[in-house]
Amino acid sequence: MKQDQPRPTPRAGIMDIEAYVPGKSTAPAGVTKVYKLSSNENPLGPSPKAIEAAREVAAKLDVYPDGTARRLREAIGEVHGLNPANIICSNGSDEILGLLAQTYLAPGDEAVFTEHAFMVYKIYIQATGAKPVAVKET
Repeated sequence: MKQDQPRPTPRAGIMDIEAYVPGKSTAPAGVTKVYKLSSNENPLGPSPKAIEAAREVAAKLDVYPDGTARRLREAIGEVHGLNPANIICSNGSDEILGLLAQTYLAPGDEAVFTEHAFMVYKIYIQATGAKPVAVKET
């Protein structure tokens, strides 16, 4: 980039958002072994069935996946009696929370979350320009 060209700048407030630190955990004094379930870690390791399923699809990794997850949505719909068109599949809860915030929040809106909620709630609220409102859990 040339020096005389303006640099792209993020929207107002983006740089004020505290960075999310995945898996940040502190063990109480005297605790030596911590299972970080908040990081979706499994202390037992992957299921042998999951390992086998991964082996079976490994030869197909050169094919781009269906971004609409049509077959998965149809299977979920069939099991739960839902219309597949009403099912959203994503790369995890982070992505869905971000999509919800982008879709429904605007600058100046207020969005409520509990004080001990998943940290990305606050981050996504702030990223839209909305005001995060933490409430106590009762």
